[in-house]
Amino acid sequence: MQITHFKTPLLGLSLLGGALLVAGCNQAGTQTASTANTTTVAQNEAPPAGSSAAQSQAKTGDDHGHSSDAAALEAHPHATKLLFAASPGEIPVGKPATWTLQINDAKTGAPVKDFSVVHDKLMHLIVVSRDLSWFNHIHPEYKGNGTFKVTTTLPRAGAYKLYADYTPKGKTQEVAPHEFSTAGTAPGATNVSLTPDKMNGPWMTKKVVAHPEGEPEAKGGPTYEVALMPMPFPMKAGADSMLHFQVRDAKGVPVKDLQPYLGAMGHAVILSSDTKQYLHSHPMEGGMDGKPHDMSKMGEMKHAAPPKSGGPDVMFHTKMPAAGNYKAWGQFMHKGKIITAAFVVNAGQPDANAKAQTGAGHEHKEGDPPHAH
Repeated sequence: MQITHFKTPLLGLSLLGGALLVAGCNQAGTQTASTANTTTVAQNEAPPAGSSAAQSQAKTGDDHGHSSDAAALEAHPHATKLLFAASPGEIPVGKPATWTLQINDAKTGAPVKDFSVVHDKLMHLIVVSRDLSWFNHIHPEYKGNGTFKVTTTLPRAGAYKLYADYTPKGKTQEVAPHEFSTAGTAPGATNVSLTPDKMNGPWMTKKVVAHPEGEPEAKGGPTYEVALMPMPFPMKAGADSMLHFQVRDAKGVPVKDLQPYLGAMGHAVILSSDTKQYLHSHPMEGGMDGKPHDMSKMGEMKHAAPPKSGGPDVMFHTKMPAAGNYKAWGQFMHKGKIITAAFVVNAGQPDANAKAQTGAGHEHKEGDPPHAH
């Protein structure tokens, strides 16, 4: 069994209306790669060249961008650290592997034993291929004493990244990113080139096949058409935006009986092309009537209490932290199956007056003086 042990990097957390933004700070954590020969890397100490720990540290010490929006929470050292292990140690392709995620107290090393239920689960695990062409949203089972386990299958060889999203009881929400590769794949950075989807009138549209929860590769499900309208268009970095999804059947007829999924009428996960910016958004109140919304009042909107059914329109409030391309996955449930639709959207440079007022677009780069956390 191969184990990677690291202290969760400092993360900037911003509550953007209905969205949680996570930006990984540039601080390497304590990591241990346990193989036949164990290598231990102390915090901020350079690992031996060519070691697995050196490769892991290079990947987790991301530079980052902070949004200085007025609603942002202060960045803080995380209270926990994550221990990730896979069995078999070399993760196979096309075959099940069991992942263990151990959550320990960052100071004492003791297991964190109590977690809060957030959207029906103790942990949400987002897994993507590093080129962002593959996505899964799964829920490890809590075994007690800080240990979560899940058995899952990766469809192809390559580099992957996961985001473990959990809330220790009585503490703030934490998101721990971790990069890994399948058996026989050399670790290393993956260049991601995203091209924004083309508009068809006011919408972007995709045909997708519904699948059982956690099984995006499953075949034979019903086909749906999912449309996305970014609001406003074009979107601007640092400015309030809406992602207006509309779910239709294979013939383009709006689906009006969507079911709640994990305590909401939908979920939206958004990643920047470099995977360093992670946003998880949920529908906003008044977001399912399909009518135009007053963008100036977006900051006053509240989370929607999910009805027993709804649709076809599901709207998510978000704010892109920096200019660039982002991939957004919308997830919805209909007749017990999950509808997952992915779109690439662009956020343009912030307006000069908005940048001056909010500081949007500020990016901390490697070599800059460290932030006070």
